[in-house]
Amino acid sequence: MYLAARAINNLLRALPAGTGYFLGIVLITMFTGQLVHHQGSLARAALPYVVRLRWGWHRVERALERGQFSLDALFERAFTWCMECLPVEAVCLGSEQRTVQAIDSSTIARWRSRKPSAVLGKGYCQRAQRAVRANIVAALTSVVRIRGVRVGLVRRTRLATSSEHAVAALFRALPASPAKRLFSVDAGIATIEQFAAATAHDALVGRLRKNVALRRAPAPRRPGQRGRSPVHGAVVHPGAKRPEGRPDEDRLIVVEQRPVRVRRWNTLHYARAPHTVLEVVRVDDPAYKRPLLIGTTARELTTDEIRQAYGYRWPVETNFFVAQGTCAMEQPRAWTETAVSRRISLALPCGSLLKAIAAACVALPTGPWDRKALSTAGRLANYLDLHTPHFAALALSGLTPRKYTKRSDTKQTTDLQFPKAA
Repeated sequence: MYLAARAINNLLRALPAGTGYFLGIVLITMFTGQLVHHQGSLARAALPYVVRLRWGWHRVERALERGQFSLDALFERAFTWCMECLPVEAVCLGSEQRTVQAIDSSTIARWRSRKPSAVLGKGYCQRAQRAVRANIVAALTSVVRIRGVRVGLVRRTRLATSSEHAVAALFRALPASPAKRLFSVDAGIATIEQFAAATAHDALVGRLRKNVALRRAPAPRRPGQRGRSPVHGAVVHPGAKRPEGRPDEDRLIVVEQRPVRVRRWNTLHYARAPHTVLEVVRVDDPAYKRPLLIGTTARELTTDEIRQAYGYRWPVETNFFVAQGTCAMEQPRAWTETAVSRRISLALPCGSLLKAIAAACVALPTGPWDRKALSTAGRLANYLDLHTPHFAALALSGLTPRKYTKRSDTKQTTDLQFPKAA
């Protein structure tokens, strides 16, 4: 409880006095899961904390709609606090020690949405098995380890009317980093354009489609041969049942007592991006029907490191699940563009902070019958909900709400004489 309260108090210290207190109420309702209990209604969840204030629930809503603060600066402050106050170990891969960051997008269906809803597009919903009106958010997550537990710390979020536009806006707003980075993405983000935009400092690794067509490096030009130098070599379909040619690496490994075939092709490229060289790894696991194709521009990585790099994409998925189940990310009862983006964006770092703090603390049993307690974000949120008065007092220490009073010394204009008519 002390770590969670300290995390919230650290975030609020950087905000204006008129916004910090009421935004702290929003964060407390998200940390304790009370926003989910009230089906996303911020006014009902925040009312017990501000019932003594004049129009308290309205001032909480107004802090989200018109409060002067930057989400990016808030996320960076939360990330810095985690690196300083928690036993965090950054995940690095390869000989160049690239830090791993995961990027993914989520579709938030708005079943009761109205036509003038803000930042509303169309996305595919797994629950409905069709395209629906939805808010689409893309998140950037830094992958770290806390006492052996893999955790993703949210660094950036962007909302748009489509997943493509949200991810593109996220790549344009990447935080600066002196160390080399490796971005782990899924098939919808690992496009030809994203691979072509990757650099030596910011490499990309992601899953490829099964029907992808790549080209080998061109054969060396013979001495005295006239004409242009060839750009493409032979065509390779790594996802085919029988790929063309021989792979550069082919071996069997044992995963959970079953043999898994791993093949690798070096120096491949797309026909539309001949200067972007890729390393492609195919994993044939008998537990899955389709093979897993992983492509990366970080050519110094070994085959095992490429497989691990794609596996590090899962912390961003965990953040989405925690934000939906604990912080009411799927129930943003707001209609203005600023309020919707802030409600959805704040749920993601709250979920990642819950996960990080739970990993750094001891396991919390739900009762005497719970003999196999785990360090999860849900258990921590339930514990904070049971001790809400003490948690809110610690989180809001040093912050006072701004008081609004009526001015009684205003000039009365009713006694003014009417101007003379012409």
